[in-house]
Amino acid sequence: MPRLVLYILAAFSLISPVVANPITILLTNDDGYLSPGIQALHKELQNAGHTVYLIAPLSNQSGSSTSVTSEGIRFEQLGDQIWRIEGKPADAVRFGIGHLLKETPPDLVISGINFGQNLGQDVMVSGTVGAAITAVQLGVPAIAISAEILFEEAAESFASTLKTFPQAAGFIADLVQKPELLNMPGLLNINFPTATAPKGIKHVRLAPSSLLTVDYVETEPGLWRSGYNLELVDDDNTDRKRLHDGYITISHLASVYQALSSTPQDQKWVEMLFSEKLTNTHNPKTPEDR
Repeated sequence: MPRLVLYILAAFSLISPVVANPITILLTNDDGYLSPGIQALHKELQNAGHTVYLIAPLSNQSGSSTSVTSEGIRFEQLGDQIWRIEGKPADAVRFGIGHLLKETPPDLVISGINFGQNLGQDVMVSGTVGAAITAVQLGVPAIAISAEILFEEAAESFASTLKTFPQAAGFIADLVQKPELLNMPGLLNINFPTATAPKGIKHVRLAPSSLLTVDYVETEPGLWRSGYNLELVDDDNTDRKRLHDGYITISHLASVYQALSSTPQDQKWVEMLFSEKLTNTHNPKTPEDR
């Protein structure tokens, strides 16, 4: 089992009221700066003795991935070390690291706690994960954190998720005192189940599935929303399956889109599509050939 995961397992069983080595944290999300998830985590990190700069969007920016606001952003300072940004989560991270915290750079960026799970292929569109990816690309280690929602609780404002936030916040506040976290390549994507007593922690891969469908519904005149696939079935060692089973899931993600490895099968597709151009590029014609 990877060493980092062992430290995470230890964090699950050890809750320290005040950390021995406080760090500087940029805290953001994609639900907006007033979301209960980020507020619970902000309180817990501060109580643990960390220096926390809350820099988050003014409003809900779910599904924004790593996108930025091309026309520029506005911001407002609301109090000591709290700013709201009229932009995306990635804007908040970029503006925070590059401007607001230029003289006091963060040791770690934490994105969350998101109101809803970020699993499988959906991490590609998640603003929560996108903020963490942006941080890592800028050279700062990062964690993305989400809490599961149960769709059948929509009429109750997802009461179980609201109860999960304090527990998840306590877990994260303890985790960030691990010095190994600050030297970690890539980022962690952590999802918490709504269970009051999670069964444990699982280090898992992303599920090859998406909660989103292409079945759009007109929810009000002129407004169309995508549907959800609530009957997904994934393999045992995937984040979606293990979260459904009641485990906290940990996925270690890269911060870049990787090209496919240059296997003979991969080369075959490129050569079929671009064979003439590739030949001309690598073997330009001589004057005698023309």
